[in-house]
Amino acid sequence: MNNNLNFMFGMYEPTTDSVIVNTGENSVLVIHCKECNSCVIFEEPNDIVYLYRLAEEAPLTYVKLALKKNGLQDYVDAMNELN
Repeated sequence: MNNNLNFMFGMYEPTTDSVIVNTGENSVLVIHCKECNSCVIFEEPNDIVYLYRLAEEAPLTYVKLALKKNGLQDYVDAMNELN
């Protein structure tokens, strides 16, 4: 994956459960949260809320973590440590 993507704008789209990112002129990246979240191992099933809150409140951060190896897993693990 190209690590030099320029994320201009991003938003969570609840009807499709995806984050849609404008990456430049006439270029859009769609990240399907269900697919990305299915790769994460949760200590508790309700821990998935961490990822949905991230996608809704900070969609660009969600996408950057989703594109990084173990990014979403590391995020959930860190949230569990904090809580």
